[in-house]
Amino acid sequence: MPSVKRNLLTFFSVTRLQNALLVVLAQYLSAIFILGSTYPVANLLRNLELHLLVGSSFFVVTAGYLINQYYDHPKDLINRPVKTVIDGQWSLSSLMRGYLLLNLVAFLMALKVSLLAALFFVGYITTIWLYSHRIRSLFIWGSVLSAFLAVSPIIALFLYYRHFELRILLFASFLFLLLWVLVQLKDLNNLKGDLSSGLHSLPIQLGESKTRKITAGMLFALAFLGLGLSLRSDLGQMQLYFSTSVAVLVFVAIELIFSFMGISYLKMRLLLKFWVLLGTLSILLFDLNRLHQLKGFIFAL
Repeated sequence: MPSVKRNLLTFFSVTRLQNALLVVLAQYLSAIFILGSTYPVANLLRNLELHLLVGSSFFVVTAGYLINQYYDHPKDLINRPVKTVIDGQWSLSSLMRGYLLLNLVAFLMALKVSLLAALFFVGYITTIWLYSHRIRSLFIWGSVLSAFLAVSPIIALFLYYRHFELRILLFASFLFLLLWVLVQLKDLNNLKGDLSSGLHSLPIQLGESKTRKITAGMLFALAFLGLGLSLRSDLGQMQLYFSTSVAVLVFVAIELIFSFMGISYLKMRLLLKFWVLLGTLSILLFDLNRLHQLKGFIFAL
């Protein structure tokens, strides 16, 4: 394979670019339909500071995957040997240089917004490094922090727009808990490699059976929260997403407890990751008037 194509394949594999792009999509939709809803769509999308914050988040998230790959290499040889061979096209020193460069770009972009924004991203970058280097191996704290880091780019916009409502808090809680479940499914799937690396994930500390039950319990709690959100009239047509979420979450929870269809952890995780994507896209239904404004802005370009 030519060097350029090989490097591109490695870049997409190591940085998991699709995940970083999902963060970008979630930030823009949250800004347009929820957090910045008091601003006209055209004015909001012409605001350079919004694009700088989204860009900073993109580079920090991408850099985070690089530093994870740097520290994950030994256990990934066991958990994901094929992917590790592809990722191995880049040396560990190249990963570290890329990590530092992307974080520097993110910091400079945030600094253009404000000193407080820059300090927020310094804290975000530092926390990602601490998670990758040490905290992820700690019992409970690793999975909780992983889910928190995943929603941190949205928190950056919360702080920027200073827009706080109960419905926003409930939606953020739903997303956080769903991401925590995804971490548990990942840990269950990677049990063998994590055990050999000396990590202290929930499945290692409590056993696979107990972790399945705890994760199923969280899914039932999420289904209950989704049911409550589906009854809120201030979420617009986004209610449809939460009402259908109940059935999906209960299905995965029952499968975890009884394994009646023998679905693997990987397939469960892919299903819920798809559901996160669907939830992100459902923000478009939050306010149909804003959606029409957005369409008008796009077609006017």
